[in-house]
Amino acid sequence: MTTPTEPVGAIARHTAYLPQFWDKSQDSRGVWRIDWGHPGFTHCTPPEPTTDHQPTVLVRRWDLPAPEHPDETWPYLHRGACLGCTWEGPDRRRTDEAVEDAHDHTHPGWRDLPPLPERRGRHWLTHATQLYPTGWFDTGGPIRTIRTGVEKRHLPGKAPGGGYDLAVTPPQTERPKAAVIETLPLEYDVSEAA
Repeated sequence: MTTPTEPVGAIARHTAYLPQFWDKSQDSRGVWRIDWGHPGFTHCTPPEPTTDHQPTVLVRRWDLPAPEHPDETWPYLHRGACLGCTWEGPDRRRTDEAVEDAHDHTHPGWRDLPPLPERRGRHWLTHATQLYPTGWFDTGGPIRTIRTGVEKRHLPGKAPGGGYDLAVTPPQTERPKAAVIETLPLEYDVSEAA
């Protein structure tokens, strides 16, 4: 969905978006830009590239059939992107999918890290830094937290080093199995019990 004349990469796309955003005679929602609240987002000045790979998310208005699912209409397209290079991920329907793509690029191996309970208590940070690789949070690495409440989306800037807090749903517990395998009759005859 990228034309040869379009800029490529999160920094270049957001820089090209800003003049169109400020020109109110145009509808800038159809232009690729860094998604609101994600790293690199700004309405005033172009974002600065980072010296290392850092994840972010691009978004644009779509309102057309989905790229690979013509029977569905998606209101927006999302892409994982990097603030340190021009890498962009595939088109996605949901923001969280794009966030995960971006982390696959910037922090390979994040899916294998242990999930932690949500932040509680003063020793939580010590526990997190002991479980995760040395220097992980210094490079903007994400933390995986088990979410049991309503909030299940990935949160930018909420990890100890400023990276993403990636939501993990708790593992499904198996339903208890019945102790009696065969079905008992519904009618009970008192004479048989004596």
